[in-house]
Amino acid sequence: MEFCDECGGMLVSTGDEENASMKCRNCGEAQSVDGEEMKVTEEKEEDPMDRLNVSSEEDQETTRPTTMRECPSCSENKQDEKEHEWWMEQTRASDEPATRFYECTECGNVHKEYD
Repeated sequence: MEFCDECGGMLVSTGDEENASMKCRNCGEAQSVDGEEMKVTEEKEEDPMDRLNVSSEEDQETTRPTTMRECPSCSENKQDEKEHEWWMEQTRASDEPATRFYECTECGNVHKEYD
């Protein structure tokens, strides 16, 4: 990020690659970018589903709280409860309750519960 030598305002790029210059948003002062290479970066948008893939053999011990619940993936008997780690995330609008995620410590299945 560049700033104006005259007023200290932020400079924005103008022109194309051959006629590149920087112009101040406040005072309109133009400065050339001769000899400087402009670096363009793009931010990669995070996929929210990547956060659900929390299990791997390389995981360290977690500090998440645990609870006993029925696992929809590995419980054959409906009375069979397994230990689950759980956490909460705000996945919907701020006036909606948070979503609870549960991860089975035996099979690694992650499921969610809405209120």
